[in-house]
Amino acid sequence: MKNRLIIVTILTASLAACAAINSKDKPLRYEETVSGGHTALAYCVADKLNADVRWLMQLYHYIFRIYPDIETSQIYAYDTRFLPYIYSSNSPQNPDAIREYVNKSPEILLDVKNMIPAEYVYGFVLTIKNTSSTMSVASMKGDKYVSRIAWDYLQKCASTEN
Repeated sequence: MKNRLIIVTILTASLAACAAINSKDKPLRYEETVSGGHTALAYCVADKLNADVRWLMQLYHYIFRIYPDIETSQIYAYDTRFLPYIYSSNSPQNPDAIREYVNKSPEILLDVKNMIPAEYVYGFVLTIKNTSSTMSVASMKGDKYVSRIAWDYLQKCASTEN
């Protein structure tokens, strides 16, 4: 009886560990009040992310959403290795690929009162919410390294807004 209990405990712990490997929920890395409107800051960060030529940053597909009704912008960095519409002909891991899924235009979601949660595995999500006409609160959830890069871009954009 003891052996069965030990085996069940080990299997349960293993299953719980495996379930969290590619979890969509990521830890909060940064949160800060920054100067600038949510839309201008998000456009600036999205431009810098799309222009980044580092191999690791090229692995991400950036989704930029604006929620005018709740004065919020979000940028998701979805990992292309886990997206269903990435093939060898357009994969960033293929040096000859054509990245046809890069879209610099934001999705503007009217009449939406709640932000859309992550649809796939992501590297980070940057959320910028207006607190006044000149200030916003920015929060970053995600993986440590890529979150730091995007957060540095946000800091640069906020400093140029002044």
